Amino acid sequence: MSTLLLDAGNSRLKWRLLDEGAFLDEGALDYAKLDELALRLADHPPVERVLGCNVAGTEVGQRLDALLAPCPIAWLRPEAHSGGLHNHYRNPGQLGADRWAALLGAFEVSAGRDCVVVMAGTAMTVDVLTAKGEFLGGIIVPGFKLMRTALAQGTADLGLPDGDQADFPQSTGEAIVNGALQALVGAIEEMRLRLEGISGKPVRVLLSGGDATLLTPLLAPRLAGRLLPVDNLVLRGLARLAFPEARRKES
Repeated sequence: MSTLLLDAGNSRLKWRLLDEGAFLDEGALDYAKLDELALRLADHPPVERVLGCNVAGTEVGQRLDALLAPCPIAWLRPEAHSGGLHNHYRNPGQLGADRWAALLGAFEVSAGRDCVVVMAGTAMTVDVLTAKGEFLGGIIVPGFKLMRTALAQGTADLGLPDGDQADFPQSTGEAIVNGALQALVGAIEEMRLRLEGISGKPVRVLLSGGDATLLTPLLAPRLAGRLLPVDNLVLRGLARLAFPEARRKES
């Protein structure tokens, strides 16, 4: 059975096509080019079910519903308990669907270890997940581009200058670029230290999202082998829900 997984994020759509859990195809599209998805899917067996998460808004969801009709999309809704996880949000349904899917994927990847789950995209989320599947909570901060844009819009003279990574920034561009990167690293490190404070042992940091490549060289030296970049945790989590029997057989 052909299954399509959709991650409708803030900036673009990521998708993956599976046949009984086996990989067929995947890609990423700007929302202005959603029609290209139908062209890619036409090269494969007809889609029989669709599972997705949407944080891009109602309009994007409606466009995808129309594009994939008559096959209905099962949009993920966060729950108090699912896939072996316990959601400690006071209102579990308020948690973003993409965060919940990423946590489901991270629980599989972390292999029974406490971890901090980082999704570095338009916004960056830093979530705390225990080895027993307890999602304790997390934070949301502006992503790298949003931080730079906020400075440009909120000041008269800074603009959006470029700059290289530097230990001691010596231009306005370097100061802004490195300030944003260090702010993101600091948010991750703070949540890691909080989790290690209650676990009493080193924890893993799982890093995913479009800005992961920017953060990896800054985080890797601090984490001594405990940084694990992971490609699209959201789609991994959706696959766990789509094929629970296959996941149990693998474990």
